[in-house]
Amino acid sequence: MRYRTYWGCLVLIGVFVASAWQAAAQSDDSIEDLLERGRYANALQQAHDLSATGDAVARSWLAHIYRQGLGVPQDLSRAIELDRASAEAGVARSQNALGHSLIMGLGVEADISAGQAWLHRAAQTGAAQYEFDYARSLTSELADPPDFVEAAVWYQRAADQGFIEAQTNLGILYMTGQGVSQDVDRARAFFLAAANAGDAQAQNNLGLLHVRGDGVPRDYDAAFNWFRLAAEQDLPQALRNLSVLYESGQGAPVDEERARRLLARARALEGGGLEPLLSIIGFPFDPRLHEPDWDMAPDSAEIAAVLGGDPVAVYIQGQRFMRGGSERQDFRLAFSSFEAAARHGMSGAEFSLCLLHANGWGAPQNYRSAYVWCSLAAYRGYPDADVLRDNLALRMTAAQIDAARREIAQRLSQD
Repeated sequence: MRYRTYWGCLVLIGVFVASAWQAAAQSDDSIEDLLERGRYANALQQAHDLSATGDAVARSWLAHIYRQGLGVPQDLSRAIELDRASAEAGVARSQNALGHSLIMGLGVEADISAGQAWLHRAAQTGAAQYEFDYARSLTSELADPPDFVEAAVWYQRAADQGFIEAQTNLGILYMTGQGVSQDVDRARAFFLAAANAGDAQAQNNLGLLHVRGDGVPRDYDAAFNWFRLAAEQDLPQALRNLSVLYESGQGAPVDEERARRLLARARALEGGGLEPLLSIIGFPFDPRLHEPDWDMAPDSAEIAAVLGGDPVAVYIQGQRFMRGGSERQDFRLAFSSFEAAARHGMSGAEFSLCLLHANGWGAPQNYRSAYVWCSLAAYRGYPDADVLRDNLALRMTAAQIDAARREIAQRLSQD
């Protein structure tokens, strides 16, 4: 059992972009509002028009649109070009995004030093998210050497603004004495503040304090409760720690079967990348639609809508064939239904096709096809499609991505 923190570089493009989006209010609320409401074509047009007048903030939103593929095919190179221009004009959002892109080599050759410099410029604006991102870059495995003293300064600034992850990481520094004088009481105070706000990493770290008796009495019941809260958020370390308690009977009755299940879940998630993400996503129903009772047979109105080619009804039919329930499970018919609904631009059907190809359900696993369908779903704003698309790209060659993007452009031209 080890204390853990948010020190690694982010794997998912969508994660840091979303954080950058939320970090600081800008003057172009109308573009942001359009994006939040899924009106991508309007947001794109407005961002283009304002960018043409030299509006650097609008150009930053345009970079976000291209980076995430919202209403346009994803284009990381174009996003870099736009972000660089806005960053040089002083837009913090683009400075932060450009810093991440340079560190991770997304759409541009990786350059850790240049990336950290841009993150530093963004952090100097005083936005807590940007202060945290810069501090994390100073302590990540890519930093050579890491600078814990400077990181502590920036974590403290973000923590003073109530930024939860910064509180957790600052607690780690005080726990280990890296960059600051070791102080277990201060570490616990930071962990407790973040844990009470729902941070899984802090909850896990508090559990470790109680297991070891670091600054608090050893208390396996308290440790169990903190580990359980963190495990419910699928934190791998917490799943492992909870597994140990169930196996040993400390803080919980001995339950070897549950211990094995928790350990298996932790191992799957610790694998990182695509498989854990697919496991977490599962096969969801479009959250924007009313979900039927799958054990009930479709009524006459639904059947009539399917026969009439209504895309929503056809999509629901595909879900019925995937799930079984009142219908027999049939992957082939599910594919056919989703493809029919996707021809009408239904993003839920496109995302379902992405999942079928990515998991190899009903057909050989095919990341290229999955990437195409996830890109189309992301283009229309389907939840999680952009994150899954970017993880699929990590499993593909440059030639496969280029071929997939040509297919995406061809499909979009037929909309």
